[in-house]
Parts: sequence; C-alpha cells; structure tokens
Amino acid sequence: MIKNFQPQLAERGKIKIGERGEQKQSSQGKTFAQPRKLDHFVITTLQRDSAGRLQPDTALMSKLAKNGKLTEIPVRLLYDDIDLNFLTRYACYRGARCWCSGDGESAQRLNGTQYQSVPCPCERLDPLYAGQDKCKVMGTLQLIIEGTDRIGGVWKFRTTSWNSTNAILSSLLLIRSITGGPLAGIPLWLVLTPKTVTVPGSGQTMLIQVVSLEYRGSQQQLAELGLAIARQRIEHKVRMEEIENQARRMLAPPQAEPLAEQVDTAAEFFPAAASPEEVTAVADLVARQVAAQAEDDFLAAAPPPSSQAALELEPVPAPVQEMEGTIPPALLRQIEHQAKLKGIPVPEFSNTDEAKKVLKDLMAQ
Repeated sequence: MIKNFQPQLAERGKIKIGERGEQKQSSQGKTFAQPRKLDHFVITTLQRDSAGRLQPDTALMSKLAKNGKLTEIPVRLLYDDIDLNFLTRYACYRGARCWCSGDGESAQRLNGTQYQSVPCPCERLDPLYAGQDKCKVMGTLQLIIEGTDRIGGVWKFRTTSWNSTNAILSSLLLIRSITGGPLAGIPLWLVLTPKTVTVPGSGQTMLIQVVSLEYRGSQQQLAELGLAIARQRIEHKVRMEEIENQARRMLAPPQAEPLAEQVDTAAEFFPAAASPEEVTAVADLVARQVAAQAEDDFLAAAPPPSSQAALELEPVPAPVQEMEGTIPPALLRQIEHQAKLKGIPVPEFSNTDEAKKVLKDLMAQ
C-alpha cells in the first residue's frame, strides 16, 4: 500500500427518508429547496439525473420492499465499535461548507482557510436559536445491505434528527450489551417507525419518522450469537482491535469530507444555508467528474506545484463557462486536489473569479 495513503470505505449508495421539495424563500431573500420527509426508505445509487438528484436503486428496493413501501431493510454492521459504525458529531454549515464540527467538548471551526479549535457546544445548539447557522446533531451510519450479490462497499444513512440519532445509538448500546461486545456480522434490521413528538417552544405535537436498528429474535438467541461470533474469531485468530484501528484512520469528520459531499450535505440538511449557485455547481461536478474522467487520469494530468505550468488554469469547456452562477467542475477538482497536496482545508470562495485566485495561490505555495 502507498505510504501515508489512507483509503476510504467505498460507497455503494445512500439510504434516505427525505427528498428535495418545493422552492422556498428565506427571511434573507435566499431561494432554497425545502426538504420533504418520507414515510419510507429510498435506496439510491451514486448516479444523478440532469437535475443533480441521486437516482433510486429501483431493482434493489423492489427486491427488499414488502407491501409496496420500504420501511425495513436487512443489514449488517462492519465493526464492534459504535463510533465506527455510526459517527456522530455536532455540525454547523455556512454556505455550502461545514463551518464547525464538534464532539460536545471541543470543535473545529473554520476561520478563513484554517480550522481552529473552539469550545463545544455553543449557543447555536439551543433549540430556540433563530439564526440561519443553527448547529445540529449529525450521524452517519455505515452498513452492508443483506441479500445483495456484491460485496465491496457500504451504504450510508445520514441524519440530523435527534430522535433517529438517539434511537440508533440506544439500539447499538443495547444489542452490544447483550452480545457481550460483538456487533459486526449480527443480522439486524434498519427500521422506520412513526412517532408523535412535541415541538420545543411551541408545545405543538407532530408526527415524525424515526430510524432505529433492531434484532429479530430472543435475548437468549442474541447472547448465544454473540458468544458464537467471539469463539469463531478466536479460532480464526481474527484481531478485531487491529481491524478497527485501521478503520479509525479511514473515518472523516464532516469538515474533512470532500467538497462535493459537503455541498450535498448542506443542500439536503441545511438548505437555508446553501445558495442555489453552490448547489448547481456541485450537481454539475458530481454528475461529470466520475463519468467523464477517472480520478487517476485527473491526478496524472494535474501539473506539479513547482512547475510554471501550475500557475496556468486548466481550460474550461465553453458550455460550462456559459452556465451563469456555476463554478466549473474542473476548477473545483483542481482546488480540492491542490489543497490535499498541501495538507490544508479547501479555502472558501463564492464565485469563479475567487476560485481561480484560490487555485493560483495554492499552486504557487
């Protein structure tokens, strides 16, 4: 393996309980797509349509769905460590970037081009906080869907719901306490159930959908299964600690995720904070970068930082230049690549001119 190269878990698709709804206008006059909640799961591929929406995996959903709607999915986890299966953070997005991310004690907050350590939490986590840059709990569950005929990647379910985050964590803690430790390999179900809750501040009640994990069987059966898995690991000399140590190096908190993933998260979970131009830019980026050009081709074509050619920008196709409000995807890719080479976060920019200047400064370093 290449030295200092940390691979990330390959992603096969996403599991969602929401989609983009109708266009709304914020109090600041910004137009954004209001998320619309669903009463069933949608499993997507990583392919997008012309509007930038992830395409549903209709074949897989048809295989798993019963009685029309998909409200439970058979799954298995990869690790025993709860944080590795379900990474939870407090997160705040500004624009289309993760501005601040913390664990409840300390946080990394973007200040210019660098993330700095600050106390966590802050006033943005208060339920009555009225600002657009509200902080939310964010959880990302990584799992394998049972019954698929290909192994090599995971599906991710992401949520900013306190109820779903609490339910998933509680499920994992309970199951692990019964098995005596093992979570990896236990046959589980990802379940969507309705729940009536009270809205903080107003006191009104509303019906929401909550996601949780459950084991189908008795407590004794679960305990025996945990014991069997522990014995099997001993017989096969499986060292889960080493596997999980490797996995920890692959984890990426929200602020360390690729730029395209951050913009996508902002558009779905922090819609009032993301401008239409930024959402359009990432939709174009994601739709083109994988299909049009393999990552290794791009890296091979990227000029070395020390060369004079590094100060010259890659030509942008005319159709992309003509798209008003869209930062060319090739420009975004080069900025992200150069920031990785320098070991720094991607600097902030809001239009094509600023992006060009950022890239020139990065390559000149």
